[in-house]
Amino acid sequence: MKDLLSIQIDRRIAEDFLRQQGALESPTEKVAAKVAYYRKLSAVAIPPLTRLEVRLRRVFPDRKAASFEVVFDRFDPGEGVFVRYTLLLEQTDGSWGGALLERRGDYTQQTEDFRAMMERYAQDDSEITFLLFGKAPGITLEEVTRARIGPLWSPSSPGPKGWMPEDPAGAYVLHFPIDRASIHQEEDVDNDPFSTLFKDFLSPVSRPLVEEAAKSLGYRVFKDRKFACTAPAEAALRTQLQRAGGKNMVYVA
Repeated sequence: MKDLLSIQIDRRIAEDFLRQQGALESPTEKVAAKVAYYRKLSAVAIPPLTRLEVRLRRVFPDRKAASFEVVFDRFDPGEGVFVRYTLLLEQTDGSWGGALLERRGDYTQQTEDFRAMMERYAQDDSEITFLLFGKAPGITLEEVTRARIGPLWSPSSPGPKGWMPEDPAGAYVLHFPIDRASIHQEEDVDNDPFSTLFKDFLSPVSRPLVEEAAKSLGYRVFKDRKFACTAPAEAALRTQLQRAGGKNMVYVA
């Protein structure tokens, strides 16, 4: 997080720095290096650490409701990966005005309360987010999807023993995990060898409560993980995936 914030700050001051240094005829080696760095940085778009977008999907006049797509991007400092949450939800007209989402004709405006809820609830897997949002008045959830980029295994940061070759030189593995809680999912499916269903973490006392909540909200959970790797990492990765019994896609660069 510290490194990412540093890049964000450098990007904001890049143009001012280049303007100030532009008048120098004979910059020192250190200054010349910084100028080259800021020039490269100013030429690229740096995504924000958080971004929230809400799109109106459809209006239902007969039910006095509207459906929305919510996309929330954030950097997860705990895992060190970028995460995207996508929510499909419906809000009743009666809840507007006090409201999480405010509709003006064909346009939608997110409220501070809704932003606060996303920051607070979108911290873990899709099922937990579904359970938390399911308590919000006037909101009916259809689907919550969480997609991540990472982790990246490399020679300097290898994966668990057995998942990387004994000689890790040139071996890189990038993970693309996804989990989805949806009312359109007919049964729970877990095809992620590094994750498990939320209910399987729970004690015998807590599990029935979560299962009852899931039943009342009508969702099921799907989990999967794809991989992209270099050729030196392929054999060990496929061997471990076969042992795990999953059917995961592996893309080899």
